Amino acid sequence: MLAGFALLAGCDLRVAPPPSFQPEVINLRNDFALQATGLVDLTSDVQYAWVSDGTAASVSQSPTLLTGTAILFVFDGAGTQVYQRSLAENGTFATTTGVPGTWTVRLRFEDANGNTTFRLVKQ
Repeated sequence: MLAGFALLAGCDLRVAPPPSFQPEVINLRNDFALQATGLVDLTSDVQYAWVSDGTAASVSQSPTLLTGTAILFVFDGAGTQVYQRSLAENGTFATTTGVPGTWTVRLRFEDANGNTTFRLVKQ
C-alpha cells in the first residue's frame, strides 16, 4: 500500500486550468483598441459593443508570433458585417461602409498562441 501511495505521490494529477483571455481593452466612442498577450492554445469567442458615429473605420492590426486561428469580425450599427480578417495579418485596413450606432467587435480564437493588438478608429 505504501508503494502505491509513493507511486501516486510522484505523479502530478492536477488538471491544468483552461487558457484565459485577459486582454487590455480601451473602448471609447469612435476609438476601440485591444491588446492580448501570452495567448496559449486559446479557443474562445468574445465580443464587445463599440459606439461609432461614423460609417466606416480604419483597422490597424499588429500581431507578434501569432499562430493558430484568430479572426476579427466587425458589424455595424445595423448588424451588417463590415469587416473580417485574420489577426495574423499585419497592417492597416478599412471596413466597408456601414451604419453609425453600436457596432459589434467579435473575436474568434481556435488554438491561438502569441500576441495580437488591433485598433479601430472612426474614419
